[in-house]
Amino acid sequence: MSEIRAVVFDIGGTLWFEARRPTLSEVFERQAALVEPLITDWGLQFGEPLNAVMADVWRAAEAAIDANDRRGDHREIDVPFIIRGAAGIRGVELTPDQAGAWHRTGWLRSIPHMGIQLYPDTLDVLATLRQRGLKLGVNTNRPCTGDMFRGDLDDAGIARFFDAIVCSGDTGFVKPHPSTFEMVLSQLGVAGDEAVMVGDTCLADMHGGKALGMRTVLKLNGRYDVPACPDADHRIHDLDELLALPLFAPPDGRRSPESLTPHDDGNEDRY
Repeated sequence: MSEIRAVVFDIGGTLWFEARRPTLSEVFERQAALVEPLITDWGLQFGEPLNAVMADVWRAAEAAIDANDRRGDHREIDVPFIIRGAAGIRGVELTPDQAGAWHRTGWLRSIPHMGIQLYPDTLDVLATLRQRGLKLGVNTNRPCTGDMFRGDLDDAGIARFFDAIVCSGDTGFVKPHPSTFEMVLSQLGVAGDEAVMVGDTCLADMHGGKALGMRTVLKLNGRYDVPACPDADHRIHDLDELLALPLFAPPDGRRSPESLTPHDDGNEDRY
């Protein structure tokens, strides 16, 4: 069996969690505030509040996600295309470049806008894995590029740990489609059997990673009643448990010291 050289992480439910979900009206207002200067600079008029346009984009995106799920083709939604459609029905024509700029400018970063917090042992675990010489990567289903998402990770103080950041918007397909796994492995410079996939979903993370030959760790977060996942090589609840797995045992065989930040295996209520 090949030596482990890299660890790839999902994000939501793995490295961070949603502490407070903003209401949709808050989301639309925040996006409108970010995009408004861009629209003004372009000299465009929509004849109604911009948050109403944002609401239409959101509804169209959800409909596109549902349609893709029904087809089972694992395609990521094309947000700039949806933005052009929402503008077009109002008689405003956007170029593809303008729609792309709208999408990038209106991207709500997770920490300041979306109520996201790191799990209490995330920083310790990432730092320990890097100290052991492992390469680290992100593979997440998000309709943006890795370059766009780096700002979210910067806000959380964890971008510095990662050698590769890949989102489904980079390839146009969501996990478990192999494209994002192939991209992150390529950017890390490792083969599938030299990497571990850590995530909180059986199909997207475990099945997707196993198909590329990766070893897999399912993070349960206190969900003791989830069905068995045949593609998961290991199951953990807190991220710190990762360091005690045989995959990451220190060379001298001793268990890593406990995390300095609080965590608890009996964590159903915490999440």
